[in-house]
Amino acid sequence: SNPGLLDDMASCYWNLGDHDTALKLLHLIVQDAPGNTAAWGKIGALLISAGDNDGAATAFERVLKGNPKSVGALAALNRIEVFARDSHRARLLRKLSQKPGLPATDRATALNALGRIEDKAGNTTRAFGFFRKSKALTPGSYDADAMERHVAAQLRSPVSPASGPGGGPRVVFVTGLPRSGTTLVERILTRHPEIGTIGESPALQQVLQDIRRRTGDTTGWNWAERVTPKQLEAARAHYLALARQRIGTPLPGFIIDKLPLNCLEMAFAQRLLPGARIVFVSRHPLDVGLSLLSTHFHAAHAFSKTPETIAHMTRAVYTSLADFEDRLGAAIVRRQSYRALVETPEAQIRALLGHVGASWTSACLAPEAGPDMVRTASLTQVRAGINTGALNRWHRYEQELAPLRTALGGQNWIDDWQRADDGCAKAQGAVNH
Repeated sequence: SNPGLLDDMASCYWNLGDHDTALKLLHLIVQDAPGNTAAWGKIGALLISAGDNDGAATAFERVLKGNPKSVGALAALNRIEVFARDSHRARLLRKLSQKPGLPATDRATALNALGRIEDKAGNTTRAFGFFRKSKALTPGSYDADAMERHVAAQLRSPVSPASGPGGGPRVVFVTGLPRSGTTLVERILTRHPEIGTIGESPALQQVLQDIRRRTGDTTGWNWAERVTPKQLEAARAHYLALARQRIGTPLPGFIIDKLPLNCLEMAFAQRLLPGARIVFVSRHPLDVGLSLLSTHFHAAHAFSKTPETIAHMTRAVYTSLADFEDRLGAAIVRRQSYRALVETPEAQIRALLGHVGASWTSACLAPEAGPDMVRTASLTQVRAGINTGALNRWHRYEQELAPLRTALGGQNWIDDWQRADDGCAKAQGAVNH
């Protein structure tokens, strides 16, 4: 009968992956207190993650019944189905975005929603302006110097393929820049009956930080020379224990670890788990950049706030990738072309499963049919299944994205990326576009 306790329990079950119990607990709250808008908001968030847009919309309408000016509920409904530009709710969002004293978090949310409305109306310049204003209000800053030091240290480090029995299930790290298609790849793979996922788990980062403390690592890469076999064995056990917290026991034969920016720690991932496989999802950098700028991450991914910082991060990630590809080899690292995946899905999924070491199953062709919750910014896209709708969206914003193109290194850098992506797709059996 204690709504605060029930709410805390729901959060615990949600984070443990037991979404049904989380929903039941939240419904107990609103059963006794139908006007509890916070609980209705959480119900809506859970249902939209489950792909139940109708149920989510009903929950967010209940929020608005109690608080007609709830920016969060309006933005959530706008995400389910974008409002018409001349609608009452679009006008309300515009009014709220200009309201004096509105918390910065709410203002950023409202501005991002207005950007989506203008995008749907075809007003790309206005949409981009709203996205930029929203980003300017989000917290956090990107440390470009720290990123450069990290990648430079990687290039000097003794990275090489690790050998030996890893023990336990095979871990597959699905990585890449955020908004590159990693959630789609995760959903494809987890349709396989032998593959489970720990989602966007911080497990690898937690274990790496522990190793750095134990080895007195001061540069971020000293561990590569100082870590002992005994320390790695203990770290491997720690990682698998964290995986069990997410999946349960027994662990499946294959585990997906899908934290996109684990791409910068591929050397540690493979040293920790010698049998691991790594998939780096490569999507057109201007499409990724546009998606990063137009997605409201709240406090996450501070590098996504400006075209210049997105470009810096993109170049750093691809410099790191090229080094890992060269030193770890194609048997461990697969650069997965997003374009090839959505244009020739069966051929690509067969090759992807082969890289992982899993057998073919046609179930992987229908990632939208999976029952699991989607807890990333891609939650609406992956419910649409494998399609080419996200290709070349940047063309509509070509003028607005000029600063991103320049910061990446101009058309020459884009052309180099395109040649690498085409070569990757051809090598993996895709049809040349």
